[in-house]
Amino acid sequence: MKRVLATLAALTSLSIHAAELNAENGISVLYINGQQAESKLGVNEIGEGFNQVVIRMDKTIGRGGSEEVFTSKPFVIDLQVSGSEILIEHPSARSLQEAERAFKGDDPKWKVTQDGSALPYEQEVLEGKSGLFPFLNMEELVTEHNKKRGIYFENGDLVDKPEIAIAATAGKTDSTSKSAPINNVEQLKAWYLKSSAEERKTFRRWIIEQD
Repeated sequence: MKRVLATLAALTSLSIHAAELNAENGISVLYINGQQAESKLGVNEIGEGFNQVVIRMDKTIGRGGSEEVFTSKPFVIDLQVSGSEILIEHPSARSLQEAERAFKGDDPKWKVTQDGSALPYEQEVLEGKSGLFPFLNMEELVTEHNKKRGIYFENGDLVDKPEIAIAATAGKTDSTSKSAPINNVEQLKAWYLKSSAEERKTFRRWIIEQD
């Protein structure tokens, strides 16, 4: 396992280059990698590799006295960054009815590009709580969303939760020993998510060579 971790560390030791994250007017950028976005409506910086952005459509539709604001549920967008400029655009919404259709089924078609080319992404609607204000404590909701998926951030950086847990329980040999197999799996998962597409390819080749 030490060999595996050493290889992963080498694969992910490349310089992390900052990229600009831009969102079209009508999109609110709420959280980036577990932290509240520095700019809800402007430009944000993100690093290379795995990034998670929580966005919501807040678009004014219509003109004059017929203006209405359409607000969608928050959506968690996972993407792999390797370029210098990321742009997120909302689905076409020229009327309230068109906006409602675009978000029906919680599967809106955001347009995400990297340096002008389409960038694949995965999305899930952020699950809110029951009651009048389901998204009141959004930071807690984002943390819980990620915890269920084995994704952990610390100060905006993707981290390995088990390492933190081990540090917090130093000296408890039995507990650490029993949880080691799970920790190793989570650690590999965290490194894999953090790596770029090319690094993942290199790692998969390495895994095949070990069989």
